[in-house]
Amino acid sequence: MHQIIESSPLFRTIYKVWDKLRDEDQVVPTRDRFNPMALGSDLENVVLVERVDRGRYEYRVMGTAVSTRMSSNPVGTNILDYFLPDAQEFLTDWFEAMTFQACGVVTELDMVYKNDPNRSVCIFGLPIRGKGGKGYYYLFGNQARKPKPGEQQLDGVVSAGEYFLECTGIDIGAGLPDLPNMPARP
Repeated sequence: MHQIIESSPLFRTIYKVWDKLRDEDQVVPTRDRFNPMALGSDLENVVLVERVDRGRYEYRVMGTAVSTRMSSNPVGTNILDYFLPDAQEFLTDWFEAMTFQACGVVTELDMVYKNDPNRSVCIFGLPIRGKGGKGYYYLFGNQARKPKPGEQQLDGVVSAGEYFLECTGIDIGAGLPDLPNMPARP
């Protein structure tokens, strides 16, 4: 297991639940066997996203803690809508690598909320095939970082990855894509 996954109880749980879904000959499991309740209390920080087309990845299931931080439940919304155009293309390449190369990814980025302009977030994602092997999905664990003692509830996402956005591929059995990281922004 990758060091980043090992360092997070949330990410470890997601990986273990996902890994148990795979048959011996499968790199990527299917949703047929996925029971969200297997994630236990971590379900509140999990998001399921569906690949509709290249560049369109819609939220399908949103954990309660994630939707509370976002001040909405954006099910049906394209996840890329929260990012600048250059970041959208960068993330599209990573979504496509997760889909067609079959890899996991850890994404570290800044999140600007209405009441907190300086939050960093770490997100761990794994691919899942649709029921019966049709369609493509992604299971993400969302870990907001830099908690502040006594902080108020986060209030709505303004932007994501505007100043910092980095993806690290996780080999799940099919190798890693040769993709660059986003250049730092001023």
